Amino acid sequence: MRYVVSVDKSAELLRLAIPLMSRQATALHPVSYAVWYEYVALSNPGLRKAVDESLSEHGRLDEAKTYAIHRRHIAEVDPATAEQIADGFERVLTGVSHSATAAGTQAERYAQALGSLQAGLAHAAEEPVAEILRHTAKMAQAMADLQSRLKESQREILDLRSEVHRARHESLVDALTGLANRRAFDQQLATCLLAPNAASGAAGQPCLIMADIDHFKRVNDSYGHAFGDKVLKAVAQVLSSVAADAGTVARIGGEEFAILLPATPMARAEQLAERIRFTVASSCIRRSTGEEIDSVTVSLGVVAAQPQQLPNELLARADTALYVSKQGGRNRVTAA
Repeated sequence: MRYVVSVDKSAELLRLAIPLMSRQATALHPVSYAVWYEYVALSNPGLRKAVDESLSEHGRLDEAKTYAIHRRHIAEVDPATAEQIADGFERVLTGVSHSATAAGTQAERYAQALGSLQAGLAHAAEEPVAEILRHTAKMAQAMADLQSRLKESQREILDLRSEVHRARHESLVDALTGLANRRAFDQQLATCLLAPNAASGAAGQPCLIMADIDHFKRVNDSYGHAFGDKVLKAVAQVLSSVAADAGTVARIGGEEFAILLPATPMARAEQLAERIRFTVASSCIRRSTGEEIDSVTVSLGVVAAQPQQLPNELLARADTALYVSKQGGRNRVTAA
């Protein structure tokens, strides 16, 4: 969703949205603000209707309803949906093309049949038959032209699908590290937690590991951003090699990473986190000059999802556990 609005107008919308947002049974986070911003902006009739209906029924919007309205009325059409649309267009064009081909074939046969009949007709009938033949030939040519245009449209749809695939990849992947980005992570987290019985499966509940590179600003300040990028990629490689088979590994901030582990026992999640910590701390990262820098370390927080827990709640718990690791001296794992 993109907004084109003046500073004064946006300030007015903020003034109107905050009182409404503060009266709801939900935290004051960007998703909630986006819903109420759209509501007071009067630019999203579907959202206003959904909000009004929910308020009429329940009195206030809770966390789950706020997220549901945001997904339904604000979130952009994702590349997967665009791909479905492209597939639908191609199916329609293919069907029409087949129909045009069949109609063109019938027109050609009709013209040939008329041509054969013309020879056997009396001279008095030659002109009417010739006129029919001319119109039939025009119809056959029009069908051929239509078929050609449809084939060209099909080629364009195939090009569109390729673009959709590329856009989908780019929209869900962090360009620097090759890991999932924040958008992909948020989608996976919401899907995982909103699944029926997400936190009560026999194999274990979903677990979340948050990891943050210790003293990363110091690395950037001391060695430059190019080397900082090298550190980010090295840590990302460790996370991917340790946990990619177990869940979704994502870079969700500057030096912050997250690992979503569906149906995973807490003990297993802690083991993975400790393995990541140890592997990063044991790694040697050199500058382009060959100089070996001080050991890079990460701090981690591990939590298990609780029944009916919302994404922002689980993230907050994991962030708190990560903070404990930071406060406790860094280069450690905290499970909460």
